[in-house]
Amino acid sequence: MIKKFMAIIGAIIFLNCNICAAENLKFIDSNDDDGYFIDTDSIKIENNSAFRVNMAIIRLNVNQMEIVDLRINHAAKNYEILSTRTVSYDERTEIKADNTRRGAKSYSEKSLMGDIVNIVIYGGE
Repeated sequence: MIKKFMAIIGAIIFLNCNICAAENLKFIDSNDDDGYFIDTDSIKIENNSAFRVNMAIIRLNVNQMEIVDLRINHAAKNYEILSTRTVSYDERTEIKADNTRRGAKSYSEKSLMGDIVNIVIYGGE
């Protein structure tokens, strides 16, 4: 209950962050002080088997948010991190950016990436 409350507070802060310009966050999960969201306005369908989406990881204990640009191939059950940005949401300043594309990694249907696929493809909760 407290985790979800903290995640909701994080989402409110995230929505007020000018640098991110996210308009439609969807809660995915939380883990301790970290909340995981996707920006549904960032979804870009590439083809029948792949899409791109921005995931936000809000870290309340360090006053930071990481924005991860993901490419998910749901047919192959793998994902790639295309870039990341870390921002301070209180000061609304970028702390660091990394445009290094990482290699594809597998995911299971019961993982965070599986939950994202469920929401994007099937509109699930």
